[in-house]
Amino acid sequence: MPLLRRETEDGTAWVRPPFRPEDYAAPDEEVRWFERWQGDERSAEAILSDRESPFANYVEVARRTRDGRTWITLLEASREFAIEVEAIRAGFGEVVRLPPRQAYELACARDPLRSRPVIRET
Repeated sequence: MPLLRRETEDGTAWVRPPFRPEDYAAPDEEVRWFERWQGDERSAEAILSDRESPFANYVEVARRTRDGRTWITLLEASREFAIEVEAIRAGFGEVVRLPPRQAYELACARDPLRSRPVIRET
C-alpha cells in the first residue's frame, strides 16, 4: 500500500492507512516473475544486487537459514508486499509469498528510515 502524503502543522508527513490484507498481498504475477528466474546462471545474490535486474525495487529485510537452506525476505519498496526466496547458486529456489499481515509489519518496521515522519492510522 503506498503511503499517502499529508501536510501537517509540522510540515509534510506520510500517512499509513489502516491495515487491509489486500493492500499487502503479493500479486500472482510477481511470484511468477521470481519463479521465471529459477535456474538462472547467476546466484540469487547476484541477481538481487544487479541494479538493472527487474528486482531493483525490492529491499532485503531479512536473511535466515532454515533446514540447511538460505531464505531471503524481500519487501517490494513501493507496493509493500513481501516475498521470501530460497537463495541458491543458480537463480532462485523456492518462492513463497508472505502473509499480508507480515508484509505490513515489515513495512511498518521500515517507517523510521523514511525522510519524513509516518503517521499510522488505525
